Amino acid sequence: MLGPLRDRVDALQPFRRNLALDLIGMFGMGTTAALIASFLPTIARRGGLDPLGLAALAGMPFLAATLSVFSGRLGPRTTRQLALLRAVGAGSLLVIPLAPVPAVIIGATFAFWISNQFSTPFQQRQWGVLYPARMRARVVGFMGSGRMAASVVAGIAGTLLADRLGGPVAVALAGVVGGLCALAYLGIRSAGTMLPPPYSARQSVRAILDRPGLRRLALAQGIYFGGLTAAMPLFALVNVDRLNLSLAQVGVIALLTAAGSGLSFLPWGAVADRLGFLAPMRIGTSVGLCGLVGYALAQDVAVLWVAAFAIGVSNASTEVGVLHAISTQTSIAGRAPAMSGWNAVAGVRGVVAAFAVSPLVQAGVVDYTAGLVLCAVAAAIGVALFWRMDPDPVLPTAVVAA
Repeated sequence: MLGPLRDRVDALQPFRRNLALDLIGMFGMGTTAALIASFLPTIARRGGLDPLGLAALAGMPFLAATLSVFSGRLGPRTTRQLALLRAVGAGSLLVIPLAPVPAVIIGATFAFWISNQFSTPFQQRQWGVLYPARMRARVVGFMGSGRMAASVVAGIAGTLLADRLGGPVAVALAGVVGGLCALAYLGIRSAGTMLPPPYSARQSVRAILDRPGLRRLALAQGIYFGGLTAAMPLFALVNVDRLNLSLAQVGVIALLTAAGSGLSFLPWGAVADRLGFLAPMRIGTSVGLCGLVGYALAQDVAVLWVAAFAIGVSNASTEVGVLHAISTQTSIAGRAPAMSGWNAVAGVRGVVAAFAVSPLVQAGVVDYTAGLVLCAVAAAIGVALFWRMDPDPVLPTAVVAA
């Protein structure tokens, strides 16, 4: 009687260990990303960065995602390389307090995001090896909740530190935390092979374009997030120019965005496992659209609190939906190139979107309020496409696990 039970307990030990170490790594990434997103645009704006420069800052993660199409040749192929790349990327933020000028801020931001985007395809494949297929969306939700919990903690601590030590120092300390947490990946172990075959940039893009379901999903996602991404540089103008918010108030907004994501990751994961990847994306993007409209019209910081929470809920739904779609539409062997291809396609969209409206604002063609309304219209078209999509059939379990 005790023998089989002991075997089952022993079999759970690697799963629990890997999940815990993965969670530590995601906690570090969430801490660093939260302070980059919440403080750097405001710091740069107060340092004299114009709307076009804010668009460049907002475009850094998408430029990195575009370049990640080369991750099959240049990205990590072992957990050791994953840990090193993530640690170096987080450590790059240590230069910001030494020279808190726009050029350094943009460069350090790019270094952080390039380390993240180049390592994501390998990590997606790694999850396929480490965790059971029946739990794929819940594992993604669990990891996302951990990352967003870190964002909440970082938002509180970062706000306090920014008021006392300054925003650049707070961001640098978050980089230290992120770098140390990335070392947890060194302890991950798997009974299966973890060394993925190399793949080219062309194979990455074809992995998305050759699958009709993923191609349609990329179109809807691109239009929705194109609107949201184009709005991001304008959020700093609302914070600083319209409402004159302090760093503490900006930190609270970032905290609420993280809370919206953190509280909804696990429910979205359960919904995706039960109803498929489209269900969370349809509902979540509708909620996010409401948040974007709130930003466009807000005359009080309380409206931004609600809008930020709604956008956080939306971010979690789309992240869970995309990862679940790739997991169900590709085999483990094809997962890394598909993730790389998705990041590249999304990155091109993000770079273009980041500069779609800000130049019009800087040139005086429209003000930032009208610019945000235009962004909301684009996002609404993406939401409509999600609701019109038909779900693709899931690949057989034997094929997905191959």
